[in-house]
Amino acid sequence: MKELLDYFKNTVSVSPEIENKLNEIIKEKNLVKGEQILTDNSLKKEHVFVVSGCLRSFFKTEDGKEHTIQFAIKNWWISDYITLYTDSKSVVSIESLTHSKVLIIDNSKVEKFYQEFPQFEIIQRKNLEKRISALQKRILSLLALSAAEKYNQFIEDYTEFEKIIPNYQIASYLGITPQSLSRIRKERIKN
Repeated sequence: MKELLDYFKNTVSVSPEIENKLNEIIKEKNLVKGEQILTDNSLKKEHVFVVSGCLRSFFKTEDGKEHTIQFAIKNWWISDYITLYTDSKSVVSIESLTHSKVLIIDNSKVEKFYQEFPQFEIIQRKNLEKRISALQKRILSLLALSAAEKYNQFIEDYTEFEKIIPNYQIASYLGITPQSLSRIRKERIKN
């Protein structure tokens, strides 16, 4: 909980009243590697804040192929945004890639919290703006860049991910095969 308070304190002041309210609505959970906190076809509407570890959201096609949507590490948020903001069932799953600690807040409680403390709605809007920007950058990358350029951009933007995320999941995130990723890495080493 302290990590989330510190995160918020970078933007707004947090009174004891706010701290108490957050303690009431937040559920802390320790996850083991491979544990899923959201599965597809669910109606869970939760905001997940990563205290430690690494999580990923992914979509699985009917033939079983996984497409990684997002990774999240310390001080990042992750959710199924379609389910969170519509009445649709989730199409993604969220799993822990390492032993992780997360804070979970049900969306209905978040909405009530915003009514009581509107300054936090501004923080959430800013977070969503950053998320939309990152998603647009990712879509443009998937559409316009070569496999090598996608990987180079990934390494530039997310250096810490390469150390903790399996190669096949990085390849899934980049929209390339694990074999292509291997070739790209070998070329980078040569150069």
